[in-house]
Amino acid sequence: EIADAFGVMTPIRPGEVFDVAVVGAGPAGLAAAVGASSEGLRTVVLEHEAVGGQAGTSSMIRNYPGFSQGISGATLAQEMWQQAWTFGTTFRYMRQAQDLSSQDGRYRLRLSDGGVLTARTIIIATGATYQRLGIPHLEDLQGRGVFYGAAASEAPAMRGRNVFVAGGGNS
Repeated sequence: EIADAFGVMTPIRPGEVFDVAVVGAGPAGLAAAVGASSEGLRTVVLEHEAVGGQAGTSSMIRNYPGFSQGISGATLAQEMWQQAWTFGTTFRYMRQAQDLSSQDGRYRLRLSDGGVLTARTIIIATGATYQRLGIPHLEDLQGRGVFYGAAASEAPAMRGRNVFVAGGGNS
């Protein structure tokens, strides 16, 4: 109901055709949306979770072009979203692409809410997901002491506690 009140779940209008549909709102998807919409192409971004993707949870990104001193993933995602939105990109949240087909030179994405999104071009920028450990009771604790890609803001809450890290080979 809250999502509906904010227009987050606004359906795609029947017969509506976009020039570009981007599946995924991580840095790659947002960059594609900025590029397309800045050139005047009617662009929509479809995201089933949060803008920024996995990068949005990073406390510091130093390998993204233009930010040699680094930028937080959340800030990067917010700035990219704002830029895409300013150029006219439409965003549709809380739904997933479930099927892709083509007909009459257009592509159709069947969505998890039962809607259909039609576009002349589809860019799939679904990014990466964290590999889960596969421990049943651990999943119930996600966000409550168990984190996948925890942000630096979680560190103070762990002060004085035993902390275990699995993976983290790139950190």
